[in-house]
Amino acid sequence: MPIARSGVLWRRIFFLLLIAFTASFIWYAQHEYPHGGSHWGLLYGIVGFFLCFLLAFFGVRKRWYRSTFGTVEQWMQSHIYLGTLVLVILIFHTGGRFHDKVAVATLILVAIVVSSGVLGAILYVTVPRLLTEVESNLTVDEISEQLNALGKQMARIASGRSAPFQRIYDQLIREAAPGLLAGWRLLFARMRKVKTPAAGDWANLLSLVQKDEQEELRQLLVVSRQRKELLIRLIYQQRYKNVLEFWLYIHIPFTILLLLFAIIHVIAVFYYGRISW
Repeated sequence: MPIARSGVLWRRIFFLLLIAFTASFIWYAQHEYPHGGSHWGLLYGIVGFFLCFLLAFFGVRKRWYRSTFGTVEQWMQSHIYLGTLVLVILIFHTGGRFHDKVAVATLILVAIVVSSGVLGAILYVTVPRLLTEVESNLTVDEISEQLNALGKQMARIASGRSAPFQRIYDQLIREAAPGLLAGWRLLFARMRKVKTPAAGDWANLLSLVQKDEQEELRQLLVVSRQRKELLIRLIYQQRYKNVLEFWLYIHIPFTILLLLFAIIHVIAVFYYGRISW
């Protein structure tokens, strides 16, 4: 997939800033004891603090459709690269000293938010491609209606049939049931295809019913296979959409928690006077 022009630009900006901040930290560490309360440590902390809030604004800009302050694509690219950079800056801010519990918790939250953000960027590149493999021209509601119609058709075929016929019908219905914790299993399951039943399998099933019911059983098996194909397509279509949004349940709450801890950390620093002037 080609990288957007804004992505190339922000990648260059990222590497330039990374080199600049790394060089400044090396010089700083050679000339004084590195810690968060020093002049350089304080500078890194201020830059990291404001970058955290600036990056959090992306969630607002993404839904601010009338804004002309940069495109959403540009904001997303800056969000990815500056988000990675802010973790490096805040590590420089600590100077390798991890004694303050609030500061350490804040840094851990930054790492979680950055990691989940990188994961989200990867998902937004890979999942739409996977989604095209299972999407159909039908909407979710239309697929659901077809599933219900096929289920009713199977019930009509099985109505009034013998006990063996009913058992086969019940087994086919149970096979299509999602089961316990199906939603969670879908996040980790591989895409499956409906296998065409072997001739021997159908022959075995047909042998279980009376001869005058075998033609109806063939119809039931055909409808059941159609229903399975449609159901699996619907499930995995929804699966990829859920995966695309699942990371937000980590990224957004931890971002809010990060901003809260960052404010608490700044207040604590000024309250206890841990800044060296």
